[in-house]
Amino acid sequence: MASSMGHLSDADGRLLAAAPPPRWMMSRITVKPSFRTSDVAPSVERKVKPLELSVWVEMRVPRITQRWLREVQSRYASDARGVNGLLEEFLELLTSFLPVMIGPYRDQVEPLWIRCSTLFGAMAAKRGLAAGEVIEEFQILREVVIRILYQEPPLAGRAKVSLRDLLRLSRAIDMGVVHASVGHTDALFFSLFEGSGVPEVPPTADLEKEVRSQLHAIREEVREILGELPGSWMGRAPNE
Repeated sequence: MASSMGHLSDADGRLLAAAPPPRWMMSRITVKPSFRTSDVAPSVERKVKPLELSVWVEMRVPRITQRWLREVQSRYASDARGVNGLLEEFLELLTSFLPVMIGPYRDQVEPLWIRCSTLFGAMAAKRGLAAGEVIEEFQILREVVIRILYQEPPLAGRAKVSLRDLLRLSRAIDMGVVHASVGHTDALFFSLFEGSGVPEVPPTADLEKEVRSQLHAIREEVREILGELPGSWMGRAPNE
């Protein structure tokens, strides 16, 4: 017989274990999950902020410059075509522009980036380089940055660099390549009207002095734009 607690009892009143429910009833028993998957907030992928990428490049300006210089010099039998350290000054200044070109001051600094790239191309013509050679020299900068970016990713790889920032950096280098080519062509054009049409190689001491003066002027203009912001974004002038 059934007791008040829902258990079965025998004739002597002893409790018996409840019988399991029939199979047809078990097929209808469902276990509800304790939570819904929709209740779990999706994880947000962390991305490197533009300022963080700018700081990352800024901290590696000397390394990028040295590797770029080494790659360029390895293409020649000697460093004679570097023109007494002038090539290194160019590469250092151009590399120092990169953090700014992906930062908040890129619009203000862009005309100076174009000016410096054009001057680099003009000087390449004076160094005796062909049009394709100056383009190859500038393209090395992109290769160096990409290699170091994958060797030492920002934030130790805990966050991804956004495609937008990578494209912005690549477009800045593309702009430099284009204007270096323009500067090279202009230098050849003016040499045609000034004399034989072939730039004087190597450049004269007066020309080197003039180029260094222009590089110094570009640095000073960048410093005026950036104000008191920390960092060596505009490069170091010689003997500073």
